[in-house]
Amino acid sequence: MQFDHLNSNENDGLMSIEDLRALRFRKKKIESDKKARKYILDINQRYRKMNTRKYNNFLRNMNPFKRSV
Repeated sequence: MQFDHLNSNENDGLMSIEDLRALRFRKKKIESDKKARKYILDINQRYRKMNTRKYNNFLRNMNPFKRSV
């Protein structure tokens, strides 16, 4: 039996107990990996948004005609 790790729609009607446990474990692992990737994506998006805001403010505050002290 071959599994598609992201799309597991196998018929689990005639499987042994070990196979069912392995299938359940794989499904839990896939779900936890998806949650972890989503969490990391959210953190990266917040970081990018914060950095672009900082960068834009820096450029806006930079005035070539301003005298340095």
